[in-house]
Amino acid sequence: MSALLPILGNAPVAIDPDVIDAARRAMSENSWRALRADIRVFADWCAQRGLVTLPALPATVAEFLRDQADHGKKAATLARYTSSIGRLHALADQPDPTRAERVRLELKAQRRALGVRQRQARGLRFRGEVADPLAAAGPVGVCVEAMLVAAGDNLPGQRNRALLSLAFDTGLRRSEIVAIRWPHVERGGGGGGRLFVPRSKADQEGAGAYAYLSARTMAALADWRAACGGRTEGALFRRLHRTRDKAGDDVWSVGAALSAQSVTLIYRAMLDAAHASGLLGVIDTADFDVWRASLTAHSTRVGLTQDLFASGQDLAGIMQALRWKSPAQPARYAQALAVESNAAAKVVGKL
Repeated sequence: MSALLPILGNAPVAIDPDVIDAARRAMSENSWRALRADIRVFADWCAQRGLVTLPALPATVAEFLRDQADHGKKAATLARYTSSIGRLHALADQPDPTRAERVRLELKAQRRALGVRQRQARGLRFRGEVADPLAAAGPVGVCVEAMLVAAGDNLPGQRNRALLSLAFDTGLRRSEIVAIRWPHVERGGGGGGRLFVPRSKADQEGAGAYAYLSARTMAALADWRAACGGRTEGALFRRLHRTRDKAGDDVWSVGAALSAQSVTLIYRAMLDAAHASGLLGVIDTADFDVWRASLTAHSTRVGLTQDLFASGQDLAGIMQALRWKSPAQPARYAQALAVESNAAAKVVGKL
């Protein structure tokens, strides 16, 4: 078995290395990483029980899914495992055991038992939990505006302010944020601008798309550019390294491109700064801890979607702005907002 895929125990069927190489080049880095990880889980599970991994029997796959559910795996994870096992067999040009009725029924049974709703990143809205973000005056609770105000004027503060402001404007995912290069930023009219997004989760072939950048973000980017030496090439957001001079003052330097995992850490550090500055209003420790734990790099994408719905934008326009192919996910993000304006809210709220 090629080193590009995990070694499969008890697998009498080999996969053509050229097929593996083509699959690796055809898939995104994240998809390829997930496929390899899923295959390793399945292969290890089979090896421990002396079962054949490739080609696997439908009974083997069904038992694997049931065992994983018993060990706490979510319905979405089981569905991904099933897809990866099917892909493994397709790469080997073998019959797909996941299409068997036994596997299909086992997956359906687990979905019924576990529920299919996934935990969602909490939406980080611009001015907080307000009915209309365009009419609200000032920040309300945890929000982008408070976090931007709390960011300092040193090098980390300038980088973090530019990153959060851009992330909210565009609704980019973390992998897309760290992939931005300076030439992707274009100046537009009225102080605003455009960001060219060469590739995204929904655009693996790289057709490219544009996202709007507010005057607020363009100003933050200009400050960040000046602070890091007027760069015009390379990664836009970078790691920062701190040393101290003889007087004990911080000295910051700009390093390599920021990692995707750093985005959530930056958001949480900015939230901590806003909380310490008293910009989040009255919020008790328990509520803040819940907020902090649920804040992820995806929170800006959720929050932007919610603000667009709250301001009266239609689904088609929101899908275009955030480059979605399906309406299911943005509609799901708006579910919590819809409760406050549905028929029951209009009546019960006045009783």
